[in-house]
Amino acid sequence: MSAQHRAVLNRLSGTPRPVFLDTTAGYETNVDAIVTKAVEYYEHHLQLPLRVARYRHRTRTSAADLAAAVSEIREANLIFAGPGSPSYAIRQWRDSPVWAAVLERFEAGADVMFASAASITIGRYALPVYEIYKAGEDPYWNDGLDLLGRMGLSLAVIPHYDDNSGGENYDSRFCYMGAQRFDALQEALPPDVSILGIDAYTAICFDPYKQEASVSGQGGVTLIGDGAEQRFTAGSLLSFEAFRSSSREVVHTANNERVFGYEFSDSDEPSEADPIEDLSGFIEGLEALPEADKVELLARVESARRQGDSRPPEHEGELVDLVLALREELRGAKRFELADHARQALEEMGFEIGDSPSGAKWTRR
Repeated sequence: MSAQHRAVLNRLSGTPRPVFLDTTAGYETNVDAIVTKAVEYYEHHLQLPLRVARYRHRTRTSAADLAAAVSEIREANLIFAGPGSPSYAIRQWRDSPVWAAVLERFEAGADVMFASAASITIGRYALPVYEIYKAGEDPYWNDGLDLLGRMGLSLAVIPHYDDNSGGENYDSRFCYMGAQRFDALQEALPPDVSILGIDAYTAICFDPYKQEASVSGQGGVTLIGDGAEQRFTAGSLLSFEAFRSSSREVVHTANNERVFGYEFSDSDEPSEADPIEDLSGFIEGLEALPEADKVELLARVESARRQGDSRPPEHEGELVDLVLALREELRGAKRFELADHARQALEEMGFEIGDSPSGAKWTRR
C-alpha cells in the first residue's frame, strides 16, 4: 500500500506531518510492536518520520499522555490509523478529546487515512467484527463515529470485502462475515444507508471539496444501495450522489453453488419425503402446545430417530403415546395427511402401530 500512502502524502500542502493513532490496537499486548512496525514502515518505504499519538484506553491514559496525543494530532496534516478492533476503538474515541482533535483537524483540511478496523469506525454504522466472527454474536451493527456523515455520506464501511483467507472450507468474504451473516446485516440497516465494500490492497479517497471519490489499488470497491450492487475498479471516479440510498432491499450474496467445500443442489427434482421431519415440523407449528412441552417432545423425537431399532431409551413409551394422542387429534380434525405422517414417522423409528376400537396400540419391532 506504499503507493496509496505516497499519493496522499503528495497531495498535502506544506511539509508532510503524518501521525499514527494507535487506539485501534490499544487492547493488544503487543501494541508497542505494532506501533514500531508502523514507524519503521514509514521510514523504510516512504522516507518520512511517523509521529505517534498514543491513546490506548480512555480511563487508563494519564492526563499528560492524553495531552501529548491531542498535541500530536493538532500538529498533523495526515492522521493514520489501522488494524485492531473497531468496537474497541469506538468506545475509546467517542466523546474523547482525542476524537475531538481528529474532527478539528479534519474540518481544517487535514487528511484522515483510516485502514482496516479504523475504516469501519468512520461510517454511520460500524461492524462489530470480532463480536460476530470470534464470539458468535448474532449479526448486528454498532453506531459508528460517522466522520463520513460530515461530508453528507450515510455509509457502513466493510473492508476486506473480498477476503479469501478461509480457503475452500470457510467463507471469509465481507470482512469475515460470510454470505449468510452479511445478508442478515444488510437487512438490519436503515434504507438510507449504503454499504461500501473495499477489497484488500485497495483505497477510496473522498474529496469533500469536489464532492467525489476516487478508487485506487489492486482491487475495487462494491457499493450496495437501493437494492442494487455496483462494482468500481481502480481508476473509477464516483460522484457523492452515487452513494445515496433511499430503500433497503437485500442484495443476496448466498446462492446455490458449490462454495467453500459444501455443495448445494440446484436440482428441481423433489427430494424423498422424510416423515420424521414432517412430524417435527408439525410439532413446531402447534401454537397451543407450551414451549417447554414442545421442546421436550422434539428432543424425544430426535432421540428416538437416533436410537433407530436399538434398545428403547427411557420414557420411550411416553413419547409414542404422546405422538399417538396427537395423531388421534389430527384425525378428529380431519387432518388425515398429517395423521398419516405421524404414524409413518413412528413406523420409521421401529414401532408397529395397530388401530383398534379402544384406540391405537404399539409394539417395538
